[in-house]
Amino acid sequence: MLAISLLAAPGSSFADLLPKGGEQGTFVVPGQEGMHKELIPENITIVHCSYDLDVVAPGTTFSFDLIGSGFDEAFYKIITIDPDALDITVKNLRLVTTNQIHGQIEVGSEATTQYIHPLVIIRSLPVFRAPDPFGVVRPGEVLDIELTSIDETGQWGRFTVTTNLNERMYQKFHLAPTDKMLEISNLKPRYPFYVDGVIMIGQGLTHGHYGIVASMGPHEIFRQDPIVDVVKPTVGKTGSIEKVETAEKAHRPGDTIDLLIKGSAFLPEGISSLSVQITPTNMGTPPITYVSAGRLQATLTIPPNVPMGLYGVNILSNGKVLQEQPNVFAIVPPNWVASLELARPLSPGTTGQIKVLGRDLTPEFVKTLQLGTDSNGLKVSGLRWQDSSTLMADIFVAADIEPGEYLVHVSAGDKPLKLPRGNIIKITP
Repeated sequence: MLAISLLAAPGSSFADLLPKGGEQGTFVVPGQEGMHKELIPENITIVHCSYDLDVVAPGTTFSFDLIGSGFDEAFYKIITIDPDALDITVKNLRLVTTNQIHGQIEVGSEATTQYIHPLVIIRSLPVFRAPDPFGVVRPGEVLDIELTSIDETGQWGRFTVTTNLNERMYQKFHLAPTDKMLEISNLKPRYPFYVDGVIMIGQGLTHGHYGIVASMGPHEIFRQDPIVDVVKPTVGKTGSIEKVETAEKAHRPGDTIDLLIKGSAFLPEGISSLSVQITPTNMGTPPITYVSAGRLQATLTIPPNVPMGLYGVNILSNGKVLQEQPNVFAIVPPNWVASLELARPLSPGTTGQIKVLGRDLTPEFVKTLQLGTDSNGLKVSGLRWQDSSTLMADIFVAADIEPGEYLVHVSAGDKPLKLPRGNIIKITP
């Protein structure tokens, strides 16, 4: 029995989970190639852009924020923000906080259908490209078609079309697979920007890559090919493995990890030949158990004295490697700081607490930490140890502070720490 599989997509990087062992040299963050970082003032960091709307039509104006650290009047005055696209302009920029520049994006009537990654410009040169885009889609056109989920049987999956339709245009809108042995059904529009549907394997289909074609009347307007990978069974007579993952990526020696083997059409009797191998360091062979038609599980206890680093998982069948999955989890060092968050929402004129979260945090390590902000309206004090995974600190929010996003800086022995899961807090109105 054949099964639908998600096509491989770029995986999230685990590099930031681990301390940097030295200079990165020529390493460039993906998406920032060609950016002139040297023009950004030394005390300024740009993190990302956030948008009030993710998908818009021409003729729309919406708000956005540039988020970072150390923003001041001098920096605000030397930058421009360029959408780098036809008939899209940025207006009404204003410095809100040291971590936030607010503005509006005006999408004109001539704007074309595409994803937009705004650029920050200094001295006519790009210094930063927004990692997350917003989408523009013209009436009657398609921006994207994405497979969103796969049933545990592997015989069908759900997809979403990002488009711009009204009821009249939807009557002329058609979707068809690139092979007649694939079936599309259950189409449901969510006007104006989305159409959801189901794609199913029909009898007689062979394994391979297949796509979806969108048409308006007799005219093809968009083709996503491929969108699915129809695969032969690799586990027993019916099952196929899609990926291996863990709910938690960062671990310490002695932890117990549930390795989740996800796929489709697994049968209890079809997994007896499977085994797990951890790479590059052997950590034993945890048994694999059947959970459901779409999930197997192996429970691993990390041995003591395992080196810090990134670890992958190989799935073997009768001793031969069936699937290689790199960077499934990381072994992090003691006193590893992951993120911080507010214990409860805060608004101007209030006080509360910040939680600093990590692994194997010690009272002695807390004495080396400092927390600070770029704003005089935020005061952090009283950092204290609560348990091995949580530190607490008090925070005061001045009454005249602007609501918005703020970075909380964490340093150890006056050396800044990069928190892999974020150090931004939001002050609400």
